[in-house]
Amino acid sequence: YGDNLCVNNLDLEVKEGRIYGFLGPNGAGKSTLLNVLNGDMSPDEGERAVKSGLTLGFLRQNSGVDSANTIYEEMRSVFRPLLDAQARIKELAAAMERHADHGTEEYAGLSAEYGRLLAYFEANDGYNIGVKIKTVLNGMGFADREMDTVCGTLSGGEKTRLALAKLLLTEPGLLMLDEPTNHLDFPTLQWLEDYLQEYKLSLIHISEPTRHLRIS
Repeated sequence: YGDNLCVNNLDLEVKEGRIYGFLGPNGAGKSTLLNVLNGDMSPDEGERAVKSGLTLGFLRQNSGVDSANTIYEEMRSVFRPLLDAQARIKELAAAMERHADHGTEEYAGLSAEYGRLLAYFEANDGYNIGVKIKTVLNGMGFADREMDTVCGTLSGGEKTRLALAKLLLTEPGLLMLDEPTNHLDFPTLQWLEDYLQEYKLSLIHISEPTRHLRIS
């Protein structure tokens, strides 16, 4: 930035299942580094390479969910492909029940699509969508919140926590958190540390030295 050199001579390989912490004062270049890793900024020199198929999840500083959706609708949006598959499965099951003759080509086509979608739904743990949402929302401090609360009416801190909850539900291959502890109380912070400990992913967490997550 101008004459200010933020990051120089850096060679970093993020390995699967590893946890990385970048600690440093404001202005040290921590957020710049995450923006480069996420692909939002290009390095002036060198290159950024990402494994094919790797999904990235990035929680920026002071970001938040600000939509007209309710809390529950916003969380369910993460699982839209699975929910669409579930709705189609129900339609197919009803259509198959109406067929008296199971030997027709039409029935065979319905049955094949039903089997394919059901396998997809089960392989991606579709039956536990509600459990996952409840677990993450409770852990992130929304246990006492009405699920039909509109996201746009939440406080700034709540919107940030909701953004983090949504990000956790997407289960990205690499999760990058830019000072996520700013809006977390101690119980929520403890829950997040435990959750990330069990969630086998690659994690990069940046923070000021006094407010970092403790994960081994």
